[in-house]
Amino acid sequence: MNVPKLRFKADDGSEFPEWEEKKIGDLIEIYDEKVNSDCELPILTSSKKYGIQYQNDHFGREQLHDISGYNVLPYGYCTYRNRSDGTDFTFNINTLCERGIVSKFYPVFTSKTTDLYVLASLLNNEKSTVKKIAYTAKGTGQKVLSITDLQNINVRIPCVAEQEKIASFLSTIDEIIQSTESELTAWQERKKGVMQKIFNREVRFKADDGSEFPEWEEKEIGKVGTFIKGAALSKADISDTGTPFVLYGELYTTYKEIAYTIKRKTEAVVAEKYYSKIGDVVIPTSGESPEEISTATCIMVPNVILAGDLNIFRSSIIDGRIMSYILNYQAKNKIATIAQGKSIVHIQAKELSKIRIKFPIDVEEQRKIADCLSSLDDVISQIQAELSAWKEFKKGLLQQMFV
Repeated sequence: MNVPKLRFKADDGSEFPEWEEKKIGDLIEIYDEKVNSDCELPILTSSKKYGIQYQNDHFGREQLHDISGYNVLPYGYCTYRNRSDGTDFTFNINTLCERGIVSKFYPVFTSKTTDLYVLASLLNNEKSTVKKIAYTAKGTGQKVLSITDLQNINVRIPCVAEQEKIASFLSTIDEIIQSTESELTAWQERKKGVMQKIFNREVRFKADDGSEFPEWEEKEIGKVGTFIKGAALSKADISDTGTPFVLYGELYTTYKEIAYTIKRKTEAVVAEKYYSKIGDVVIPTSGESPEEISTATCIMVPNVILAGDLNIFRSSIIDGRIMSYILNYQAKNKIATIAQGKSIVHIQAKELSKIRIKFPIDVEEQRKIADCLSSLDDVISQIQAELSAWKEFKKGLLQQMFV
């Protein structure tokens, strides 16, 4: 029998009793309230990474559905998607709104005799229970875990008093995580506001001697720099050692406007022109949507191999950091409109070259803007690192509480 490495004690210092095995059906109560097509409750979704979210926030745009038969998910109730492409089922509690609705593929339940937070944590993290859930799910392709089958699974659960201790402790960690997430969002919004004012020229920097900088100029991108295409390398060229290199897909997942450190390495050797110079700006040549492809990263590390469907922009006129911010914000919609394709969209350097941008022509003003935005990025990165550390801390605790 697996014994948790981390156990709580009673207030008087005594040990709590051993965990008992119980059937999930004896611990939960199904909540089966459905809605009609005219329901105006917010549509929610549930994911492993983000928990309960408003569906529009999850997908980044409005989703059109016939909501007849959707399940009501009250505040404090639990749900899970009963279909999985593998055997991974995630149980999340609604702490987002008083009442929302979820797809008919999301059963809803509350607790009878146990703390729902503890039960959901156990279902998501306790190894033997996760294995039982995977074994119980039915289907040869997509796996289905019905609420009935879930109810028939046995789990080991602590006594009510220990559940309260566990829930209180983990809730404290969650409050810290939520507070840090809110702080991160606030700083990200501040950065957006600052960038909007700078690139709309509502706010202007002054020279060190107090004089005004020249007015910004408007030119085609091709008039202020040149493009080359990245080296013909792919994921297959990744290695543990060698030269740092960047693939186009990492612009969506790993890097933001500016990259000061590089994650990947390769043993491949390429022509000198494909090695980065500080300030190179890379833009993907392909992506899954026009919105996705309109992104850019300034590489602030020399001698990085730039590969995998990248347009490389180089300029002696405009600071690469400024160019990256302009492409990501000022020119984002323009880039999206020239992307071509359906399932996969593409963009060519000759089309990018025709986009007109407004930019500061004085090198000192460029530097002041880049330093200002970089300082905001530093704060945001520090908060992101703190958030990641707290999440890892919670993950470690869960592994010790639910073995």
